[in-house]
Amino acid sequence: MQGIYNAYRASDIIVWASPMYWGYLTAQLKLVQDRMEALAWSGFENKTFAVLFTYRHHYQSAAGMFKRIALHFKIDLHILECCTYDPETSRDIPIDELPEKLDEAYSLGVELGKV
Repeated sequence: MQGIYNAYRASDIIVWASPMYWGYLTAQLKLVQDRMEALAWSGFENKTFAVLFTYRHHYQSAAGMFKRIALHFKIDLHILECCTYDPETSRDIPIDELPEKLDEAYSLGVELGKV
């Protein structure tokens, strides 16, 4: 974890990207996030977060968690969510069929590249 902590401290922009399973982060990303508690009082604050979610039904609980910590730690938060499921047809939607979401992600990258 020391390598991750050092990289986090040295970075201005942190990208958190995860598919949503059962309405929350993957276990792997949640584990990293839990381990970030070690930085909570030294080095976690004043970052820019780009949070990218793909989901089938719900993403609000994980987005809410990022919103809560962003206020406390003075984080410039950007959340992009993308529903990759059509409930009317029960069909998963490939990301290449969602060009508006790809454009949104590209635009965020351009914006954050100016930071």
